[in-house]
Order: sequence, then C-alpha cells, then structure tokens
Amino acid sequence: MKDTIGKVALIQLWYEKYKKILVVLVLILAIFIFGEITLPTGFLSIGQILITAKLASFTALFGLCQMIVIAGGGEGLDLSVGYNATLTAVVTASIMNGSNGNLWLAVLVALGFGIAIGMANGALASYLRLPPLVVTLAMADILQGIVNAYVAGKAITGRPSPILTLMAAKSTGEFPNILFVLIPVAVLATIAFNNTKWGQILFGVGANERTAYLSGINVKKVRFAAFTVSGTLASLVGLLLLGNMGIAFKDMGSNYVLPSIAAVVLGGVPLSGGGGNYLGVIMGAIFLQALTNLLVAFGLGDAAKWVTFGIILFVMLSFYASNVRRR
Repeated sequence: MKDTIGKVALIQLWYEKYKKILVVLVLILAIFIFGEITLPTGFLSIGQILITAKLASFTALFGLCQMIVIAGGGEGLDLSVGYNATLTAVVTASIMNGSNGNLWLAVLVALGFGIAIGMANGALASYLRLPPLVVTLAMADILQGIVNAYVAGKAITGRPSPILTLMAAKSTGEFPNILFVLIPVAVLATIAFNNTKWGQILFGVGANERTAYLSGINVKKVRFAAFTVSGTLASLVGLLLLGNMGIAFKDMGSNYVLPSIAAVVLGGVPLSGGGGNYLGVIMGAIFLQALTNLLVAFGLGDAAKWVTFGIILFVMLSFYASNVRRR
C-alpha cells in the first residue's frame, strides 16, 4: 500500500514538473495531425518533422539566451540578441570569405562581439539598475545602426566557411546536422541549470532576490554574468545563422527575437525568474515552427505568422499573470 502511494506521489511530482512541456507536446502533435489530414503534402512525414526541427533549432538556441537572462529574475529580457547575431554574421562573412582557414578568427571575433555586448548589457542592467527591457532595446538599436553603417553603400561580401555550412545547413542522410549542435547544447544546458552550483545560484537569485542577497550571493554579479553569457551565445548563433543561410544580410537575426521569447513562455519558464526547463523551450520553438509551416502551407504570409505569434504570446502572458495574481 505504501509503495503504491509512493509511486502515485512520484507520478504527481513528475506531472507537476513536466506538465507544461506535455501540453506543448500535445499541441505540436495536434498541428502535425491537423496538417496531415487537411494537406496533401505529407505534413506528418519524417522528412517534414526533421525539417521543422532544423528550422526550430535556431529559435531554440536564441531561446537559451533568453532563458538564461529570464531565469536570473529582475524582469530580464535580452532584445539585443537578433542584431548581436546579425553584426557577427555580417562581419565574419567577409573574414571567412568561403575559407576554412579563417574560421578560427571568425569564432574569436564572434566571441569578442558577444562578450562585449553582453557585458555592456549586464553592467547597465545589473550595476546601474536600468530596466533590462530598455537597456537591451537600446543596445539593439545601436547594433542595428552599426550594421547599417558597416554595409552602407556597398554589398555585403563573403561567405561562410564550408565547415560552418556543413554544421548549420547540411544533413547526414535526412538528419539535419544542426541537431548535432542543438542536442549537446540541450544536454549541457540542462546539466548546468539543474546539476551545478551556477544553476542553483541563478535560479535562487531569480526566485527570491532578497533571500539570495542575505545568503551572501552577489546578485548583481550573477545577473551581469547571465547577460554576458546570453550575449556570447547570441554571437555564436549568428555564426550558425550565417552557415545556414549562406550569406549575411541586414536584419537576418532580428526575426528571431519575438519567437525566442515566445518559445520561452510556451516552454513554461516563469518570466519572474527562478526556474525553467530548456527542453520546454525547445518544444516551444518546435511548436512555433510547426505552426509557421502550417500557415505557409495554407498560403498565409508573414502577416498571419506575426499576428498569430503575437496572439499566442499575449494569451500565454495573460495566463501567467492570472496565475501570479491567484498566488
């Protein structure tokens, strides 16, 4: 009897922990089944599922940037990730110019951009206590201006290295190679969030800033580090975007900002900070991409996509706000 009660309790705990991810998984299945029924294109085929996962990978990687900042609390968001990635792609395209020999230099440049941008965001948001939304929006505008000035009056030249193209754009059989990047990142992120002191401190700061401070944790330093990591990852994702698209262009990363936030919200990460599961963020990204594919298949354009994304984000935020009020 006691064993049965214990098993039921464990199941309940497991369900409470993963119920938001399960809901998103059900929604993903519903989209694929609906598409399979209503469209003559094999919407539920393995190939279509893998293509969806490939396209969703970039949103999921940007979502990791958002999750790190959001988990630390303080109303954190990073709206600069899109133009951070764009600046990296535009500059490193000319550095690599289709050669593997300069890939190492491109990676160093990406790391330099990412660390500098992340540190600037972190210093302004954490130490000067400026609103992260305003700080990162201003940073996005600055980076957009730098990109526009860099490409003003000239074509964006250069191509990604073959290795980068192989990693981000090609497939092994039908399996997209970008998933060989996302899967290890997901494993490492999960371990870092759940099984390391850094993850415990980050979640602790996000859950209760005052308690963390009284426990001897340097809250400002933790949030500064979160923005720095977010900026660094965003620049590296910019390299992968360049590898996937084959060319760099203005605004190439900006279209991922709203979906990355929506993926985090859909994945059940509390916007107040203090928790979250990166697997949920990945599921959120896959849901958004599957929905996009469905809209495209029905002949609906970008307008329908962004309106739908906005409605989804609004609805999810409304549910989040109502849950907070009930507590």
